[in-house]
Amino acid sequence: MLLKSLQGWIKSNRKTLKVSLLVSLAITLFSYVVANSAYPMAGEYAAQKEISDFKKFFGQQMDNVPDSLLFINVCYDKQLTPFEEQGMPVGDLVITDREKLLQLLTIAKEADNYRYIFMDVLFEQGIETPTDSALFQTIASMDRLVIPIHQGVKLADDRLTAKAANADYLTTWKQLTCAHIQFLHGDTIPSVALKMYADRNHLEGFGITPHLGGLWYTDNGRLCQNGATLFVDVTITGSLFNEESQMRERNYIYLGADLLDLDSIIPVKEQIEDKILVIGDFKSDVHSTYVGAQPGSAICINAFLMLMKGKHLVNWQAVLLLFIVYTTVGTFYLRGTSFQALFAHPWLGVLMSFLSTATLFFVIAIIAYWNGIAFNMWVPTTIYSFIDTYVQKRNLYKKKKNEKNLVHHAPKPGA
Repeated sequence: MLLKSLQGWIKSNRKTLKVSLLVSLAITLFSYVVANSAYPMAGEYAAQKEISDFKKFFGQQMDNVPDSLLFINVCYDKQLTPFEEQGMPVGDLVITDREKLLQLLTIAKEADNYRYIFMDVLFEQGIETPTDSALFQTIASMDRLVIPIHQGVKLADDRLTAKAANADYLTTWKQLTCAHIQFLHGDTIPSVALKMYADRNHLEGFGITPHLGGLWYTDNGRLCQNGATLFVDVTITGSLFNEESQMRERNYIYLGADLLDLDSIIPVKEQIEDKILVIGDFKSDVHSTYVGAQPGSAICINAFLMLMKGKHLVNWQAVLLLFIVYTTVGTFYLRGTSFQALFAHPWLGVLMSFLSTATLFFVIAIIAYWNGIAFNMWVPTTIYSFIDTYVQKRNLYKKKKNEKNLVHHAPKPGA
């Protein structure tokens, strides 16, 4: 009975269905282009926050830190260095202890048993220490290492350029939280995550290739997204008490106290063996995300893990399912009817009357995000709003025209 009703409905709405297919194609293509933007889309953070809260409610926590990662906190490994403005000394600046960084890198270079090093420490021009020359030479000579650079900031030494990648993310006036990341900035500048991904997979260039000025992107010939909703699967957490008053240990170590100072007990080369080292200030360099405040190092490393899991690749099954949904919803909008019109059975009609477009997309968003697939309803809902407005105006115009014709053709009194 349901199949017959569906077949009859398709047959009677064939012309509208063709237009809806074109609208669905436009939504699919526009959604792809918009998602490649460096800016977060409307509702991106809210959707992630709601799904995260749902997972917490059902007892699903964030993933533990993989054994392949070793977080190294430098928040207490500091030194003072003189700082000048326009050639005039203005005082001392607190920076990361570069001597300790050199000590760690020297050991890592000699051992050469680490997977990768992401040293989330900014080496800005104008900030100098006696260790810089040896440190910068060591960085430049090491394989499988990346350091961050930010827009408008110049590196302290030209030797660092080849090891630097972009660590920025953009926000809007309405969305100040980090919810969206871009892998390739301006089609030429790789992000930290993308450089790590390309190096780890021995990819030429940056691993993501833009086409026709960034209309679409490919990764080794596979269609992919250059922008993506940030999934924070791995969080950097310090020591704290949970609701059961049980101590949860920090999932990072300190550079000086835990790593270098204990080298004679647990050699550094053993601790870094087969690890991706993530070195950063996990106390001061923090940013707002849907799981709470997280260090910038965590944002970059989660973006890298998204690439390694293939989350940037276009999921064709999801695209096909959404295309079918868009076509169905678009047909109803173009017809100016509700979902219940699809079913002749009265009880099914009553049930479907409770299904709105917003409800449908909300359910889709929950299912998608729960399975690690980003879905943003901004593009389809915006287009459907325009279509709905057009259809209502068109129906109103036809109604007024019919009323006018009825009055014009009505028999005159006494005729």
